Amino acid sequence: MQIQCSASSVEMNYSSSGILLRAASPSPASTPGHTSIRSPYSVMVMVPTATVSQEDSMESGKAIMERQTARRAPANMIQMLESLFTSINLAKDLTAKCRGRALQLTDDEMQIIIQDLENVIGNICDHLGSIPASALGSNAFTDVADRPNRRSVYDSDMPRLVDFLRGMYHESHEFGGQMFNSLPEVTEYVEPLYDGFFCPLANEVMTDPVITEGGVTYDRRAIEEHFEKSADSSEPVCCPFTKMPLQSKAVMSNASLKSVIAEWRRRNEAMRIRIARTALSLSTTEAMVLEAIHELKLLAKLRGKNKELMHKIGVTKFLSRLLDNHNAQIRRDALELLCLLVDDEEGRDIIGKTKAIARTIKLLSSNSTDERHAAISFLLELSESQLLLENIGSTAGSILILTTMKINDSDDPIGAEKSRAVLKNLEKCSKNIKYMAESGYLEPLLSHLVEGSEEVQMEMVSYLSELVLEQELTIDVSKSTSDILIKLVCSCNTVVHKAALNVLVQLSSHHPNSKVLVEAGVVLVMIEELFIRKIDDEPVSYKAKAATVLANIVESGIDPDTTVVNKEGHVFSSKYCIYNFVHMLKCFMPDDLNLSIIRLLLALTVFAKPLDVMVSVVRENHRGHAIVELMNSPMQALSIAAMRLLITLSVHIGHTIAERLCKTQGQPGRLVKSISHTGHVTERHAASVTLLSRLPHRNISLNLGLVQEGAVPVILNGIDEMQNGATRTSRYAVPYMEGLVGSLVRLTTTLYNPTVLKAAKDYSLASVLTELLTEAAGSGEVQRLAAVGLENLSYQSIKLSQLLPEEDPRPKKKTILKRLMDSRVHSNKGPQHHICPVHQGICSTVTTFCLLEAGAVEGLLGCLENDSPRVVEAALGALCTLLDDRVNVEGSVSSLAKLDAVRRVLGALRRHRENLVWHKCFCLVEKFLMYGNDRCVREVTGDRTLPTALVSAFHKGDAGAKQAAEGILTRLHKMPDYSATYLSVEI
Repeated sequence: MQIQCSASSVEMNYSSSGILLRAASPSPASTPGHTSIRSPYSVMVMVPTATVSQEDSMESGKAIMERQTARRAPANMIQMLESLFTSINLAKDLTAKCRGRALQLTDDEMQIIIQDLENVIGNICDHLGSIPASALGSNAFTDVADRPNRRSVYDSDMPRLVDFLRGMYHESHEFGGQMFNSLPEVTEYVEPLYDGFFCPLANEVMTDPVITEGGVTYDRRAIEEHFEKSADSSEPVCCPFTKMPLQSKAVMSNASLKSVIAEWRRRNEAMRIRIARTALSLSTTEAMVLEAIHELKLLAKLRGKNKELMHKIGVTKFLSRLLDNHNAQIRRDALELLCLLVDDEEGRDIIGKTKAIARTIKLLSSNSTDERHAAISFLLELSESQLLLENIGSTAGSILILTTMKINDSDDPIGAEKSRAVLKNLEKCSKNIKYMAESGYLEPLLSHLVEGSEEVQMEMVSYLSELVLEQELTIDVSKSTSDILIKLVCSCNTVVHKAALNVLVQLSSHHPNSKVLVEAGVVLVMIEELFIRKIDDEPVSYKAKAATVLANIVESGIDPDTTVVNKEGHVFSSKYCIYNFVHMLKCFMPDDLNLSIIRLLLALTVFAKPLDVMVSVVRENHRGHAIVELMNSPMQALSIAAMRLLITLSVHIGHTIAERLCKTQGQPGRLVKSISHTGHVTERHAASVTLLSRLPHRNISLNLGLVQEGAVPVILNGIDEMQNGATRTSRYAVPYMEGLVGSLVRLTTTLYNPTVLKAAKDYSLASVLTELLTEAAGSGEVQRLAAVGLENLSYQSIKLSQLLPEEDPRPKKKTILKRLMDSRVHSNKGPQHHICPVHQGICSTVTTFCLLEAGAVEGLLGCLENDSPRVVEAALGALCTLLDDRVNVEGSVSSLAKLDAVRRVLGALRRHRENLVWHKCFCLVEKFLMYGNDRCVREVTGDRTLPTALVSAFHKGDAGAKQAAEGILTRLHKMPDYSATYLSVEI
């Protein structure tokens, strides 16, 4: 028998040699002796006739077919197919061997099996490639296929790959069938489509066959539509197939045919699924993979049983691998198919055991919009399963990518909407809420914290507590959230209590939250936690957290005069409140508690009233001792905070602080050690030296203590390192350098003490300060401090300058021997001492701190060109010491004039309008007019800006500036001389 099928006709003929079948469109008038067959494939089947039974017909047909094909198939084709099936069996044996002994095989044995499999696959490919195309359209291989020794191949679940190589036609008209050009032919594995399955009216396979009164079977929908169309006609209703009139429109279900068609559909769909699965495994070409996926999508949409089979034979699991395919179309189609397969728990369970979720998350960042939409749609399906929620949320980057998609709704509205739905589903798992918060998406956590049950609220606050301890979050708190947190703080559950405190610490650190927290009553609760609440075995750290919350709130800038702290109506600025805070500062208390209290006090010093109260409290009852002692804390933050508080208070009670610092055992020495550093300058170094520079400079106890503890060489060493640039990169380099110079300058205020004076001479402070006048030395503050220090030293020069001994005017008689000795002495005597024109004695930089000898005058005059009025004022102050009434003013003016001092002083007067600058400039100008030579006077009087400056100072200056300006105006005859004496003349 030879069977040939086409898409156009099937015709069965009987002959002595066999049966010839041709596929044909069904004819409504098939003859009884003929049985038509419709098939989408080139098939080799036997069809029952009217004269023999189906079983006998199949057996006789197969025998005839075997004889026919044996005669037509070439011998080499039969041998080729036998070898091909032998290779397939060998591959199965090798696979079974691996499966049975996978854990027992050694690496060498595994390598041998792999090599054998590669050889077998190569043989199969060679055999397949050598089959001529003409043989594929025939049935020449059925003889080999039906041999008993090859039955094991057919008995397997997988179809024979060699039997289908051309195409595959889909008869699913409902979902749009198409011809596949890559998938192999199915041969006898797809059962034929009989004419009896077709509705003669609709020419489609029937889904609900019914029998009319005339005995013809139609599809229910088709015949009912026919009856409806003919209802308006006056002619009697006729059978559309036989044209015979019908007495009734009643129909009866053809249950047996319906069952046969359903079974035929099920068996064919199952086989098509297996074939498509095999095609996916082969992955010969991308086109084959795409067509197989498309086939599986059609079958998955047909019925749920098909999805179950796909799960069973591994289609669902295999599709997850395709999500890593380099072809974007394959990835997208695989996602669409997966969406269909995961609508049941079995499919979701399979996906949960693969890497599909991680791969899908990766595809959410695709540049292709279609691929992103396919990925988010698949993820949305998965998120419907409670079992996969934690899996999705814990996948690296999932929450972050989803929240990003949700936020960027303008770029991709569809993706944003679906990502929002996925996140909403993920909220059903409490761990995902934590993952969302870690990714910056806090709304679900805060929402569950407010709206959830008490148990949920406790869980959420625990998550939030863990989160704020791991990272700094900026959270804008609402009134409802504040109320819940404050309620949880009052809980007797220590775990919840601690967690709520941790959250409030973080929330209060974000200053915009302070107003909401204060309105919710957080201050009263924290004060109660700090001073009143006592629970057995409750850690003191809870009090530290409460103090931190209060410190954060005060630092945010709330009004301490109106913020109530307890039920009695006390406010932050009240003495009652500040006294209790200061009283809590003790060295044996936890460092974090002391730190929070000091932070709170430091924040209150910004306001005038709390500062005054604090000054009085610290001055009383020796409360400042605790703060001084906390400077030595090993906790760097606490030590720095204590020093900052003392620096702030030193303006008001500096002597008190200095005395307590000196009375604290070992404290000056520890401060000196804290100044020294090796390498990087820290905030602690800067704070220590700043405190020393800010405490009252004339406190002899502190100055003497610093000298005795060796502070001077330490300070000079630090200045030297800073000038060499070794530590200037630190952010604290500037305050550190200014503190060093300030600490050095403080010693120049107590030079009356012999110990301090000796140190100033030993370390040549005049030379050091002169070098600091240049801009290269540091900031303008350093120059100002250096000028102040030189001013202090210069006042000592008047006392320290050594006058030459006066010669005795009376001549003395000398013996010859005495004269000879005197002559030898005079002949060996060195050069005469240089007389200082200012101090009229012997001066030096080291012993008398003379500014002229030190070369400091040039530096001071250079500072007059500085833009800072404070620097100019300090430099003028130092220069004024050279024009003191106790020195030779005329000599000083002469020396200054030679250094172009007149022009520079007038220039400073021109650039600055501050009272102190005016005052000191006018003092110098007046001396220039009084003691200067003609050139100096002409230079002063010839300045065109001087009159304007004098008039402005006289009009707007303070008392000192006005008096100095008036003196010059009088000398220039611009004002009457009220000091002149006139004779009284009577008329």
